[in-house]
Amino acid sequence: MCRSGAGICLALVLLATRGLAQGASKAEEFFGKEELSRQAKAHEKGCKKGDAGECFNLALVFQQGLGGVTKDDARAATFFQKACDKGHMDACTNLGISYAEGQGVPRDSRKAVEFFDKACNGNDPKGCFNLGLAHTMGLQGTQDLAKAATFYEKACNGGHADGCLSLGMAYAKGNGVEKNPERSATYLDKGCEKGNMSACSALGVAYMTGSGVKQDPKKAVGLFEKSCNAAMPGGCLNLGYAHLQGNGVEKNPERAKSLFTRGCELGLAPACAALRKVPSTPKTP
Repeated sequence: MCRSGAGICLALVLLATRGLAQGASKAEEFFGKEELSRQAKAHEKGCKKGDAGECFNLALVFQQGLGGVTKDDARAATFFQKACDKGHMDACTNLGISYAEGQGVPRDSRKAVEFFDKACNGNDPKGCFNLGLAHTMGLQGTQDLAKAATFYEKACNGGHADGCLSLGMAYAKGNGVEKNPERSATYLDKGCEKGNMSACSALGVAYMTGSGVKQDPKKAVGLFEKSCNAAMPGGCLNLGYAHLQGNGVEKNPERAKSLFTRGCELGLAPACAALRKVPSTPKTP
């Protein structure tokens, strides 16, 4: 969402990606394939003995293809199910994601919501967050933003940064709750403190515009910079606008251009558009 005239753009994209291939590669680089293979065998033994945590770990082995084990989403789902049945709430959440995405099991929105609900009731904030997403997206056919906000709040209160971001945006837009800029800023601040860089960028927008907080362009710039340094394209775009217009920082079109370039390289189309509009600096003879 871009605020015309103000040059401020809040780019918010909620992604449900797991980066499994990259995660597996990093794990093998850190531990070594032989050690991961040894751990996989230990997880299998533990799971056979009825240890829910070991069943969950074994599911991750198959989900990510660790320690020389062939990646197998179906077997991963089987062990997530075993762990969930034994009360492992993270496993219930992952099994819900498997059903939502159709990975290793047939796509089944009803079962996905069922497992997210079980995890949330078991005080797993990730389950609550995914349950909120399910209601936001209308996973079962009917969108319910009020229910979504309730679960985002539960997720946020449980320490889930994405839940805080989502609730902050709900209050900013009035989605499922009464629009309240002050409460929006409060939850965005919580999300930022818990490490969600999109929340930091969104909070920066609030400080730049004085929405729900006392206007403070310098603080906004610091939040944009924090977000951009963490490779969040929206933070780079917003920081670029600050430098372009001299809001909270000395006006510097060349710095703005480099920040728009960074945002564009990170895949944000509005950053690419902003880059094209920056006038070229005349070269001195």
